[in-house]
Parts: sequence; structure tokens; C-alpha cells
Amino acid sequence: MSTHLKKYGLHGQFNDFLNGQSSSMLGRVTSVHRTSYDVMTESGEITCEITGNRLKDKDPYQKPIVGDWVLVEMGEGGNANIIREILPRNTVLERRKVNASDKEEIQLIATNVDVAVIVQALDQDFSLARIQRTLTQLSGTGIRPMVVLNKLDLVSDIDQVKKEIHQLDADLPVVFTSLETGHGLSDLEQLFESGETIVFIGSSGVGKSSIINTMLDEERQQKTGEISECSGKGKHTTTARKLFLLDNGVIVIDTPGTREFGVTADLSALDDVFRTIDELATNCKFRDCRHQSEPGCAVKDAVSTGIIDEEVLKSYQKLREDLKN
Repeated sequence: MSTHLKKYGLHGQFNDFLNGQSSSMLGRVTSVHRTSYDVMTESGEITCEITGNRLKDKDPYQKPIVGDWVLVEMGEGGNANIIREILPRNTVLERRKVNASDKEEIQLIATNVDVAVIVQALDQDFSLARIQRTLTQLSGTGIRPMVVLNKLDLVSDIDQVKKEIHQLDADLPVVFTSLETGHGLSDLEQLFESGETIVFIGSSGVGKSSIINTMLDEERQQKTGEISECSGKGKHTTTARKLFLLDNGVIVIDTPGTREFGVTADLSALDDVFRTIDELATNCKFRDCRHQSEPGCAVKDAVSTGIIDEEVLKSYQKLREDLKN
């Protein structure tokens, strides 16, 4: 097995695809540009292209994505290096563009990912509903979720935030961080294991790239943007997804700001995320209870007694309608 590519997450299952294909080179897509792809190979990072049917295909699943393992035909005599095959993906992180329904409107964010870090800022960006939406999308993908709540230095009380997230999922790893004070940054890095691929997702300006920069050497640190004085929101700075190998062996993928996370999952994913509601619903008088105005609703009773927050139930109901449609 390639020693260099093993650092980038190469497992035996991918290496096996080289058997009988001596003319191809194995690599992992590290960045996607408008007309080209950066691919890390055993001999280093190279620029590649796609051609023919793959270039014309509008199905997003047929295009290389950051994190993909691919087979490359090396160009000779000034010809371009061509990605000929995308190897089977272990995991896929995707989203549906807001208000879209066609398959072409599904956007693949990263592949072969082990952990997705949902980053929000505590000052203005925090939204339990968006965390729930993202968790619903991650359910069943094989990607482990983690939440980072940044800009801890800008808020004075986080007890309510802790309570809401605990109600959502008591086992969900949550790290509070501050780039100003350094709080939580070392704790976050220690949660990652060597060889794992971690993708950071969240709105622009919440600090995704800045957090990743604390893990990178100075030469590879990314440019980060200012915060708009008018809106308090970050300006878009990361324009392309990029895969980095950290000194500790962790593989990190940074992504452009994505505020809305259109869900492609089904209703079963909803029960995985809203476990408390799912468990309470077994005590409702009616099996098809929608937890709105039905008599004998155990979920509504739990809201009135403070067992679960009303906002959690509202998010559940909205997501349920979205998934039905």
C-alpha cells in the first residue's frame, strides 16, 4: 500500500482497484475548481481534468468531489491528466439546494468523510433548527456529527444553549470555542483521530477556516475575511472546498459558507435525530398523532411540563413537513 497516500486516508479497498490497471495512477481529490481538479497522488499533487460523457453529465454523482478516490490517466507530451474513474464512495455528504426538487439541484459537498463538524457562532448565527436539519441529513450516512459553537467570548450565558442541545441529543459531542481566547481549540483537535477525514460545515463568518488555521502551519493557512459591520455576518472567503493533511495525521476538508442545508433524507432519519420525541410518541393516544392539537398527545404534555422545549417540537414538525414534500 502507498505510504504517502495512506496518510491521506487510503485503505486496502481503494488500493485493490489498481490491480490490473498499471497505466492508471491512484489519487484523492483535494480541491475542485471550475474546469480542473487537484489530486494528491503517490508522487505529489497534480492537476487533472474530466472529459467526454463525464464532462457533459449533469448528474452530480458522476463528477469528482473533494474526498473522492480516483484513477488518473497521466497525460504525456503536454496532454492533460484525465480522471477516468471515481472509486466507490464510503460516505457522501450532500444537500439539496433550497427550494429545489430535481436531482440536478442536489449538491455533493464531500465524500469518504468520517466526521462532520457543524460550526455555528454564538453571537448571531446560533440556530437549533439548522443544527437539527443538518443532523437529519447526516443520519444514516455513516458520518458522525459533532457541533462546534464558536465566539464564546461574545456571549455571557450559554446555559440555555446547552439545555436545548442536550434535549436534542444528549450524546452529541459539543465543543465551545473562542478564537480570541483560544478556549476549546485544543479540546477540539484532540477529538479527531489520525487517518480520519473531517469536514467543517456552516455559515460564512462563523470561523470554520480560522479554526482550521489554528491546526495548520503558517505556510498553508487560508485567508479569512472580515465581518460586515452592517450585518455582523461573515463575507464569503472560502470559495472552493479544500482538503488538508494536518501534522497529527488528521485529514480536514474546509467548505464555503452554507447557511441553509436542504435535506434529502427520509422520514426515518427524523426519528433518529429527534429521539426524545420519538420515544414520547409511543405514549400518544393515537398512533398517527402529529403532536399538534390531538387529545392525549404525550409529546405536547412533555412540552407543557418542560421536558422538551417548544422550539424543538416546532423544528421537528417543520422538518417532518419538508421531508413529506
